[in-house]
Amino acid sequence: MLSPQQIQHFRQYGYVLGNRVLDDEQVESLRTETLRVIDQRERTDVAQPVLCHTFGKPDAPVWQIVNIWMASPAFKELIYNPQIGEEMAQLIPDADTLRIWHDQIQFKPAGKGGVNMWHQDSPYWGILTPKHEQVTAWLALDDVDEANGCMSMVPNSHEWGNTVEFLHTFKEFNDIQKVKEFEGHPVRVVTCPVKKGHIHYHHSLTWHGSHANTSDRPRRAIAMHFMTQNTRNVADGQHIMKQFVHVPAGEVVTGDAFPVVWQRQHAAVV
Repeated sequence: MLSPQQIQHFRQYGYVLGNRVLDDEQVESLRTETLRVIDQRERTDVAQPVLCHTFGKPDAPVWQIVNIWMASPAFKELIYNPQIGEEMAQLIPDADTLRIWHDQIQFKPAGKGGVNMWHQDSPYWGILTPKHEQVTAWLALDDVDEANGCMSMVPNSHEWGNTVEFLHTFKEFNDIQKVKEFEGHPVRVVTCPVKKGHIHYHHSLTWHGSHANTSDRPRRAIAMHFMTQNTRNVADGQHIMKQFVHVPAGEVVTGDAFPVVWQRQHAAVV
């Protein structure tokens, strides 16, 4: 469970380093599964994720796998991890039910893995409303630091609303260092190293991005995005997961692609 100090840090800054949730054996299993899914991405005789591709510059790729839990029993077990569910519920006190919205692996190969530019999460989730309740659990499968591509966060930015148009003005990752304030708010960048098997939580509106991997070590991690019983379908929105949403506009997002992974005792499933 998260301490009161960790919860307060998240409330104030929009992110917090959590606790260790996996041991070395579990981490190694997920590392192996990550490489297997990438290697078998063209096969038609095995289960596949929703997406498996690279983005970024050709000479600085980042592997992205969306919903690896659909292709891997080990990752399916991970999304039901009870410690993650309980800690997520501590950070979203109004949550009675948590469903997985989707997950995504981001794997930066050693020596050449590219950056993930500054962004917020929920403004890209056009088929969900409201935008302020989602929280991401980011699990490191390697020791992650600035050299091999850890995330950086801007404290307090989760309180500034949808700012993606401003973040899109950055052409290079380090452009944010030139920004001293945004609409009267001081802008401060904090690097967020995470040890393997440990979890890092951030609000879906927190400004964040990740450095290039210039080290001789890989950087493998999985982001698990969760939604509550209040999350509803926006029919005219767009997202790769839209193909799995079969509820009418304005209805709570449910279905086999969005299983309940945590539920408060005595709460009714929606």
